[in-house]
Amino acid sequence: MEEISGFELPGRKAEYLKIIGIMGGCARTNEIARRVGVAPSTATKMLLALADEGYLEHTPYHGVSLTAQGERYARFLVRRHRLLSLALSQFGLTPAEACREANMLEGRVSKDLVDRICASLGHPVQSVCGPIEHDLACCPDAG
Repeated sequence: MEEISGFELPGRKAEYLKIIGIMGGCARTNEIARRVGVAPSTATKMLLALADEGYLEHTPYHGVSLTAQGERYARFLVRRHRLLSLALSQFGLTPAEACREANMLEGRVSKDLVDRICASLGHPVQSVCGPIEHDLACCPDAG
């Protein structure tokens, strides 16, 4: 299995995948569109592109589900977001501010840096915006 760098997808595609991951791996197009803030037709185009790249299974009129590749990457994206949010909250940002700032930064943060942030924070299990799922490569005692 190929190692994740954190830069496999451009920002907008990564945002869609992260949202689907937060939603549990399966989602309807209209709900994804609402969360991203776009028209359903725009969301459909992006979801089809992610399906073509192997991250999603798309069923017309039913929605999408993550493939094994998509689930693995979505888990990383959610973990990166939550660790960045937690780290930023250490500087006095409110949870909403930390989440917003993390959204702006996360596309520029590698997996290596995410693992270092995780270790420096003591491998936390909870962020300001949800539970943090551990990566066994970073957190071997979390398994």
